[in-house]
Formats: sequence, structure tokens, C-alpha cells
Amino acid sequence: MAMKIQVSEPLPLSADEAFYLIRDDMPSLVPFLYDVERIEVVTRSEDEGTVELVNMWYGDLDKIPRPVRRFIKRELLTWKDYATWTAQDRTSRWRLEPSIGGKVFECAGTSKLIEDGDSCLLEMDINLEIYPEQVPGVPKLLARKLRPQLEQIIEQQVSPNLRNLATSVRRYVASRE
Repeated sequence: MAMKIQVSEPLPLSADEAFYLIRDDMPSLVPFLYDVERIEVVTRSEDEGTVELVNMWYGDLDKIPRPVRRFIKRELLTWKDYATWTAQDRTSRWRLEPSIGGKVFECAGTSKLIEDGDSCLLEMDINLEIYPEQVPGVPKLLARKLRPQLEQIIEQQVSPNLRNLATSVRRYVASRE
């Protein structure tokens, strides 16, 4: 199942403020993300206007539908986010990697913050491909039968968090006012 997701959302911050918030303080947005327990910075390196970041995301098991929860291990809801942030054009090029190993999903994209008067736009272009038959511990025959539910769970963990980043930033800003 391949998906192309495009997001263009207004943010109540300047492009610079939003860029540095999302790049440098993503863990502070966790309370405003619907189904993420925490985000940990694994590595960070800087070189002349470019920042390389690896963040580990931990999804919330309580948000998984009960009928398929027994097939879902913590590792399926945990992924690494590899991002290269460029300050000059306020852009991030990133890819997500499931922590369970294997090829449960492929997700990559770009995020860009564009000045728009006193606020900015968050524009994201995302490519997401899901492979539920690769979920460890799920027999292939059962994976085919449960494919729609497994795809939905993986998509519910990855796709909405990308879409809801703008909403989370808006909630974060409102909480600080």
C-alpha cells in the first residue's frame, strides 16, 4: 500500500521560530501529539548551517484497537527519524525506520517552513509504503487476513503524526500564551 501525503498547514510562528522549535525541541511537542508517548534525541551533529538528527519515537500502545493489540509489540510502535535540517532554506529531508528491523514500512519526505507574513506555512511531502506481511510473529496466512487492520495500525501510527505536527505546534504555542 503506497501513499503520497502532502501537507500545507499554517503555523502561528515566524518561519524561523517554527523551524528551530521543530528541529531543536521536538520532544516538547509530545504532550500535543495524539499517540506518541515520547521522543528521544539519539544523536545530533552540526556542520555549517546543517544539523543531522536521529530521534527515536515511541508510539502509545493504548491507542491501538483491542482486537489486534495482541499482535502489536512495542517495537512496532517505535521508529527512528533520520533528518537533515538546512537552516538556509528552513528544510528538512528525512526518513523513518522501524525499530523492529525488517521492512514493515518505508517512509521518507521533506518538510519546509515558508514565511507568510507574521506566520508561516509548514509544507510536507511524504511517501509512505506499508508492508504488514513483514510484521514479526504474525503468520503469513494471518497477515493476509489481517492486512487491512495491520496496514491501518501502521498508517495510524505514522501518517497522522506527520499530518498532526502542525496541530501540535499550534497547541504548543497556545499553551505558552
